[in-house]
Amino acid sequence: MKKEEHLKYCKKVAEVLGYDRLHNLDKLQSQSLNNQLNDLIEAHDYVVETVTDDEIIGRYKLVTEHIYPNEFVEMRNMINKK
Repeated sequence: MKKEEHLKYCKKVAEVLGYDRLHNLDKLQSQSLNNQLNDLIEAHDYVVETVTDDEIIGRYKLVTEHIYPNEFVEMRNMINKK
């Protein structure tokens, strides 16, 4: 993906998800979301305009509610403290 397209996609993701959602992610959630968003733009042949807000939100929910829900993150943090 060209740099300008990448920046356009990053801006769109930031606008859709907002600062709080993006900056309150755990490291695992952030890495997983990044992978999901890369897969999403790849599925759209790197055409940012064809990616919908709902698709971006869907990938966010997939990561934060199913792959690495907050409860999982909290339990992992508790186990790692021991």
